[in-house]
Amino acid sequence: MTNTRTPPPSASDHPSHQGDSPNRADPYDDIAELYDIEHEGFDDDVALMRNIASIVGDPIIEFGCGTGRILLPIAADGHAVTGVDTSVEMLRRLQERARELDGGSVNVVQADMRTELPLPADTFGVGIFSLNGLMHLETQEEQVDALREAARVLDPRGQLVVDLFNPTPEYLTQLTSGPQLEGVWTTVEGEVEKWSHRTLRPAAQALDTRIWYDRVDEHGSLRRVRTSFTLRYIHAAELELMLEKAGFVEWQLYGSYDLDPFEDTSERLIALAELTPS
Repeated sequence: MTNTRTPPPSASDHPSHQGDSPNRADPYDDIAELYDIEHEGFDDDVALMRNIASIVGDPIIEFGCGTGRILLPIAADGHAVTGVDTSVEMLRRLQERARELDGGSVNVVQADMRTELPLPADTFGVGIFSLNGLMHLETQEEQVDALREAARVLDPRGQLVVDLFNPTPEYLTQLTSGPQLEGVWTTVEGEVEKWSHRTLRPAAQALDTRIWYDRVDEHGSLRRVRTSFTLRYIHAAELELMLEKAGFVEWQLYGSYDLDPFEDTSERLIALAELTPS
């Protein structure tokens, strides 16, 4: 397998937007299996999320949970977790995997994280937007709506985690330099290649993203699956204002999964936010 250590912006746990086909319920329904193949070896952020869950406590909610890359290891530690996602297929795969767990409890909610969820207020100890997931909401207003909903369902002493890439000019230039091969994986059925192409719209802080997976079987036959979506990247100062607007009162910004200080050249932009002053 070949892949970059830092995941590309399309490698979020799951977007919450429509793809190319107006008749398709969710852009990740068609590529859920391929998503799992791509992310099977990526766990750079898992230890941080598990540590936060162990310190703050149950229950845990993830917005845009996908197939459970983050939630299932937390549940395996014995925690009660809830995953929110729009994709039926991604949630189906999560539930299938959850049946193999010895401990913890897993609840899933098919819903849009921008709207009020069918969940009680003041309930969750930890809320998570992992691996660029918040960027899949295309406007600042939608992103703030999702943060407000996180604030509503969090316990007043709860902890919010937001994990984004740091949109430095150098990184944005790298992302939009043309079609890119992001990884090659070998499976029992053959090879899977992932390609991407991104167009930058600076005025909207938007990355129009198209991804496609080529599956080549042992006979050389190729089958292509593709999807597309727009990402809205967020700068550090803006994220702080958005957290305040959503009702959070304290937060810290970090630049890595080891919680190194956030700096100009940091690869990640990670916020740990609280609703109640310490």
